[in-house]
Amino acid sequence: MRILLPVLAVASLAACGGGDSGGPDIETRAAGIKVFKATGSLQCSGGGLSLSALQAQLTAAKVQVRSAECGTDGQPVPAVCGVPDGKIGIFELPIAEEAAAAAAGFKPLSTLPGAKAAPCS
Repeated sequence: MRILLPVLAVASLAACGGGDSGGPDIETRAAGIKVFKATGSLQCSGGGLSLSALQAQLTAAKVQVRSAECGTDGQPVPAVCGVPDGKIGIFELPIAEEAAAAAAGFKPLSTLPGAKAAPCS
């Protein structure tokens, strides 16, 4: 009983911890937001813009980029040459700079619920 009571107390406190719900607020954590833009690459032929080229667009718009990663939009794509392949660049930036990013053609990542990070190729 001596051991059980402290264990239960610790367990009940841990259960109340403010865990991350994984909802839309994850996008705005620490006054930041994640945005994306399609690379424009196509199946079979590739092409499109690199992650650094997309980041340069944000830099030219005077947007501070906190982090950058490659990703996919998570949308189903038919296996047909010449069709967009769903590759995107994902960028985290201060939420105050969302409007400048939008003016440069970037959209909130929250508008792509199936999007996920993927290795750059």
